[in-house]
This record gives sequence, C-alpha cells and structure tokens, in this order.
Amino acid sequence: MSTRRNRYGAAADRTKKIPKAPDASTARVRTEPIRVTLDLKPRQHAELKRWCNGAAVDTGLPEVALAPVLRILGELLVENEELAEQVRAELIKRAQQL
Repeated sequence: MSTRRNRYGAAADRTKKIPKAPDASTARVRTEPIRVTLDLKPRQHAELKRWCNGAAVDTGLPEVALAPVLRILGELLVENEELAEQVRAELIKRAQQL
C-alpha cells in the first residue's frame, strides 16, 4: 500500500507544478500566415484560371495568380455584408440540394 500512496502523492505534487495559462495581455499573437488548401474540380480550376488570365489582360498586369484573387475574395467576404449574404444564401441552397 505504501507504493500506491507514494504514486498518488507524486501525482499530486506534479499537479502543483503545472504552469498557469497566460492571460490575454501576455499571450502571443500569431503573425505568420496560415496555409489553407482548397480542392477544386478540374472545370472550376480552369474557369478560375481563365478568369485570372482575363483579369491580367484587363488590368495590364503581366500575370494574375489565383492565390491573391482568393485572398481578396476572402477579405471582401468579411468586409461586404451584401456579398456575405449572397454566400450564406448559396450555402443554404446547396445544403438543401444534398
């Protein structure tokens, strides 16, 4: 029995050594980008790339890559309530089609 008591005592001692969680004022803020992956159907990818190529011609830029377009779309989505509502409506519509 003394071995069991010693194990419980050791476990109790370890719980005292657990560091406290930092409060919000001392927590580190993440600054590195977070990678997000997106699987597209080949047709969707081709249509988006075609749009990017057309945008390059329209803007006079040598190239319009897909990643910055998707970043801009994400920014617009959180900033523009009308666009956000369109996306919500489309999510509901597609969920109902399943």
